[in-house]
Amino acid sequence: MDILIVHAHHEPQSFSSALYRQAETTLKALGHTVETSDLYQMGFDPVSDRRNFTSVHDPEYLKQQLEERHASEVNGFASDIEAEMQKLERCDALIFNFPLWWFGMPAILKGWCDRVLAMGRIYGGPKLYENGVGQSTKRGLAIVTTGGGQTAYDGWGLNPGMDIVLAPIQHGIFWFNGFLPLEPFIVWSPVRISQEERVAYLEQLDEKLQSLFDEQPLQLAKMEDFPNWGHDTQKRFMVVGSRKREIDEKYMTLVSAELEMVARWRKEGKILNFTIANPKSPNWRGFVTMRGRDRQEIETLLSQLPLIDYLTFEITELMYLPGF
Repeated sequence: MDILIVHAHHEPQSFSSALYRQAETTLKALGHTVETSDLYQMGFDPVSDRRNFTSVHDPEYLKQQLEERHASEVNGFASDIEAEMQKLERCDALIFNFPLWWFGMPAILKGWCDRVLAMGRIYGGPKLYENGVGQSTKRGLAIVTTGGGQTAYDGWGLNPGMDIVLAPIQHGIFWFNGFLPLEPFIVWSPVRISQEERVAYLEQLDEKLQSLFDEQPLQLAKMEDFPNWGHDTQKRFMVVGSRKREIDEKYMTLVSAELEMVARWRKEGKILNFTIANPKSPNWRGFVTMRGRDRQEIETLLSQLPLIDYLTFEITELMYLPGF
C-alpha cells in the first residue's frame, strides 16, 4: 500500500518527530511504500494565494475556489503544490503527524490543507464525502502530541473533549474528502512523562500501524443521507435504559462484552452520545442518543445487547430545535 505521512514539527529532536520517524520506519518494514512531506524541513510555504497557481482565471479579483477550479482544468498548479497533490492522489492512507497547538493543527499543516486540497482537482461537485478522492476505502490517521494531560480532554475536563477538538480533521478533512478516519493515536503530554513511557508509546504506535488497514474505521454519516444539504434523513432517538433485574455473577461476566458492543456501535455511527450513572446507584440509568431509520431499527439493535435480559429501555424520537 502507498502511504503519505505529512509531518508538522519544527524540532527534529521532539517526540513528535520521533513518532514521525518511527511511523516511517515501521510502515516500510511492513512492506508499504511510504512518501513523506516533512513540512518544516521542506520549507513549505503555508500561505495560500496566487502563488498556488501558474494559471490566472481573473487577474482583477482573487476568488480562491474559482482559481482552483480553473487551475484544475488547465493544469495550472504551481510545481510544489502539484507534487503534493500527486502524493495525496497516490496514497492509500493519509497520516497527519503534529503537535496540538491552540486546539488545532500547526499553521504550516493547515496551510498544506489550504493549498493542496483544491476545489476541482481534489474536491467539489460529486467528489465529496463517500464519493471523495479517498473513495471511502483510503484511511486517514492523526498522530498527535499534546501539552495537557488526558483528563483535560476526556469530556469531563476543562478543555473540549478530544473528539470535538479533532472533528475539523476527522470529519472536515479526512471524511469530507472520502478518507475513512481511524481512531487517532494520541500521546498525552510527552514532555511530562518518563523515557520508559515514551518508549512504550512508540511500541503502541507500531501496534497501531500494523493494523492500519484492518482497524474498523469511524463510520461518519454519508452525504446521501442529507439530500440537497438538508437535514439528516435518519432519525435521532433518546434511549434511557434501566435495570429490571438485580446484578448477579452472570451480569458481571457480560459487562465487558456489553461495552465492546457499545464501542462498536459508536464507531459505526449508530450511537452519537453515551453516558451512564454510577453502576452502584440504586436508580441506575443509561442515556444513549442513537441514529437510525426508525424505532424498529433501534429496538432490533438493543435486543442484541449481551445484557438485554437485565435491562429495559424507554425510546423517544427526538426533534430538531433551531439554536439548541
